[in-house]
Amino acid sequence: MRIGSRFTGSALVGLLAAGVLIASPAAGSGAGLDEEALPACRYADTPTRFDRLGHWRKTLLDTDLKLPRSYRPADLVSVTRAGIGGSGLVRKVVIDDLAALASAARRDGKPLAVRSAYRSYDTQVATFRSWVRRAGYEEALRFSARPGHSEHQLGTTIDFTTAPGAPLSSRFGESPSGLWIARNGWRYGFVMSYPKGKQHQSCYGHEPWHWRYVGRDMARAIEESGQVPRRYLWEKHESAP
Repeated sequence: MRIGSRFTGSALVGLLAAGVLIASPAAGSGAGLDEEALPACRYADTPTRFDRLGHWRKTLLDTDLKLPRSYRPADLVSVTRAGIGGSGLVRKVVIDDLAALASAARRDGKPLAVRSAYRSYDTQVATFRSWVRRAGYEEALRFSARPGHSEHQLGTTIDFTTAPGAPLSSRFGESPSGLWIARNGWRYGFVMSYPKGKQHQSCYGHEPWHWRYVGRDMARAIEESGQVPRRYLWEKHESAP
């Protein structure tokens, strides 16, 4: 994951230490008074409200809200069960709609493959540390979620590419397959977690490859609302009475 910020160097370190806002709406971004109820993006470690395996549709994760280390689905299966290229594990509840998505994409000549799926808390620890070693802590925050904050830990999130082994790239969003899933993903229960131009709401930069499965009913509701998933989940579940 990439996390953009207008702060760099010691200023960013200080803001991180204080746990205050580090990603704010840019001028002309469309942020308005109606968005005041959505918390600003900040780096902290607040337990997410819906942290049980049965809450997979409702669980909100961002740069603040996180899952416990112990969160690990017991029903993980290979994505190959869905007849899609690539590798990785997802929860069984994802398989039928993933198979339908993959089949429809192939039928339309816009094939999809899985680059990454479930990642455990410990795997995310290693992933984040790897980025820190290569680029430093501040830069690592731009490219990788901290442990517990990754939607991949849910077991219902997939990074798609156009073919097995193809690297993740922002160009995926402009490819025929990327454009196809952007139009049709919700029909099969998948939503793009981090849409383009919505960083002040999603807390992450645009990731056209990153799709979270929430089931067809919720995906339709999110699509019809025009909201980013983070806002929808906050309003409907995380902050609801």
